[in-house]
Amino acid sequence: MSSRKVKSKSAPPYIYDYQAGASNWQRAVEDMRAGWTRRKLWTDMALRAFKNKYRGAVFGAFWITITTGMTATGLGVLYGYLFNRPLAIHLPYVTTAIIVWSMITGLANGGCAVFAGNAHIFKEFPLPLSLFSYRLAFNQLILLAYRSLVLIAVLLIFSTPLKPIALLSFLGVVLVIWIGFWMSMGLGVLSARYKDFGELVAAALTFIFFLTPIFWVPDRLGEYAFYINFNPFYHLIETVRGPILGHEDILLHFEITIALAIFAPIFGWSIYSRLSHRLPYWC
Repeated sequence: MSSRKVKSKSAPPYIYDYQAGASNWQRAVEDMRAGWTRRKLWTDMALRAFKNKYRGAVFGAFWITITTGMTATGLGVLYGYLFNRPLAIHLPYVTTAIIVWSMITGLANGGCAVFAGNAHIFKEFPLPLSLFSYRLAFNQLILLAYRSLVLIAVLLIFSTPLKPIALLSFLGVVLVIWIGFWMSMGLGVLSARYKDFGELVAAALTFIFFLTPIFWVPDRLGEYAFYINFNPFYHLIETVRGPILGHEDILLHFEITIALAIFAPIFGWSIYSRLSHRLPYWC
């Protein structure tokens, strides 16, 4: 009897190629490229983790929408009354800011844990480290989609008119995601090295929340309203909120946000390219 060899049709295994002679910068560039080429993997990872988190819940992922709606309604109604602003004006104002702020804090807090929280994966499998930052950004886009349902409902209930300038809000979202992605790479490395760094970022964001015009308006500061322009988070929010609500004075907000979009890759890349090779030892 003759034996017949059966060829396996399975995909070839991923080969981890470590070049000892390459510089840290070259390895970081290759890591970023490899992470982007495996986008099907990190999108599947994000979707699977998202589905598993809400599996068995009655409302499923719509708890994100419900929570956002309750938070926006509570802050919008209360502070609209305190500031003597019509609910039809103040509630869309607060709702938009809550959605953008949630995305900012998700990118910042998630960025601090993006490497340390996934060490059990990249220590076991030869995956590019940047893959986890890509997954974080994609996950925030999914959350944004669910939270945006609240804003759509608020705009429809109060018949808020949308001008053509509202399309610029999409550019604002892209800028926030872009900045958050690069910042997450730098914050993730720093948090892996200094274990208290993530707690510091979380505490700082809680403090900044009350200093940022999310549920209050800058005009309430009177002659000191000018100083709010030194708050970068205010400009990030206004690049999305301003166009949706038809604000005309949005040029300064986009100028500062674009400047942040230039700074973020410099910050993230300078830290990641120099120190990312030490992550397996720090995590």
